[in-house]
Amino acid sequence: MELILPELSLVLLIGPSGSGKSTFARRHFRPTEIISSDACRALVCDDESNQAASREAFELLHHIVRQRLLWRRFTVVDATNLQADARKPLIELARRYHYLTCAIVFDLTEEVCQTQNLLRPDRVVPGSVVTTHAQAMTRIGAALDKEFFTRRYHFQKREEVDSARVIRVPIREDRRHDRGPFDIIGDVHGCLEELLALLELLGYHVWLAPDADGVLRPQAEPPPGRKAVFVGDLGDRGPDTPGVLRLIGQMASRGHALSVLGNHDNKLLRKLRGNNVQPTHGLALTLEQLAREPVELADTLREFLETLPTHLVLDQGRLVVAHAGLREDLQGRVSPRVHSFALFGDTTGETDEAGLPIRLNWAANYHGAALVVYGHTPVAEPWWQNQTVNIDTGCVFGGRLTALRYPERETVSVPARQRYADPSRAFLNQEAPDPPSPGDLL
Repeated sequence: MELILPELSLVLLIGPSGSGKSTFARRHFRPTEIISSDACRALVCDDESNQAASREAFELLHHIVRQRLLWRRFTVVDATNLQADARKPLIELARRYHYLTCAIVFDLTEEVCQTQNLLRPDRVVPGSVVTTHAQAMTRIGAALDKEFFTRRYHFQKREEVDSARVIRVPIREDRRHDRGPFDIIGDVHGCLEELLALLELLGYHVWLAPDADGVLRPQAEPPPGRKAVFVGDLGDRGPDTPGVLRLIGQMASRGHALSVLGNHDNKLLRKLRGNNVQPTHGLALTLEQLAREPVELADTLREFLETLPTHLVLDQGRLVVAHAGLREDLQGRVSPRVHSFALFGDTTGETDEAGLPIRLNWAANYHGAALVVYGHTPVAEPWWQNQTVNIDTGCVFGGRLTALRYPERETVSVPARQRYADPSRAFLNQEAPDPPSPGDLL
């Protein structure tokens, strides 16, 4: 059995004494990654078997786990974790610090657990305790179903435990290894002609090539060493959402582009998955455009959109790209809150007189080290504030399509060919300081 564990995980080992949890942990994880309830008892009172110290031991365990999550460290909790009340504070910690939760369940027979318990080289647990644990295992399945673990693996035989292979994988938001340089492009919203013009202006090779049906389609390839990064809202409202998505998807498949998910992309994805969504804010136009395309394109676009992360952490953490921006404490993490903030910004839950969400200016209080590049809210010119820049200059509303060259911190833009849609709000045009120099990132 292969166990795929994201690096941003809090892993709970669940099972009776004698089921092999600690042996498994020592085999597959680094010593510093394993937080053991027995070890915490020993730290508290020099006796890992002293149940009288359990309260203090688990207080220490929770404290250590909390600190590791703050430090963004992969963490494994080695305890029986058989009771929902024992798992609950750990799951709450994972949610608080925007972590994934994974469960590895050791559901071996009582006979196997009793035998392995007697063979332990250190502390032998009373047989009655093992029996109680085994009985608890018979009731645990339904409880775990309600706790919504990101991933759950279930061992029922010792052979499965012995042959298991753990594979650690990064979360898709984490691309710290990718140093660029990048050309970060604002909200495209189906404006294919403007996108092609901007790519050419950035030095990309743009040409037409026949697709599988013999239809000439635009292709694009970056200058050597560079890569395009899109801030999301690739479609809706503009004249050719299928063309934009087809082009960017092809660039991404060749390693020439990255993109994050925008709120419009997310809505289209939900529709393509068969969810009941209202075709508002440009989605109806996108569906009309898709209806004129080959039927298989919808599946291709759905598969592409499903690969898009909520945000990207790039260049050793010096650069973050998110559709609506992202606070420092949410960067490089995964949770519903991260997803919502990245797609919609810092909203109050209230709406204005036009029925639109009221957004807070999160950038005004941003003091993170990473440069955050975002879009979502149209601005007349690229808007720099602290270590953030909004590059959605409202192309689909008759403004411009803008790219930020990184690390150069230079903006390049092309004008819209026409006004394709009316904005829900007037463009923001706040005064902002000049962009910081590239050296400010160092």
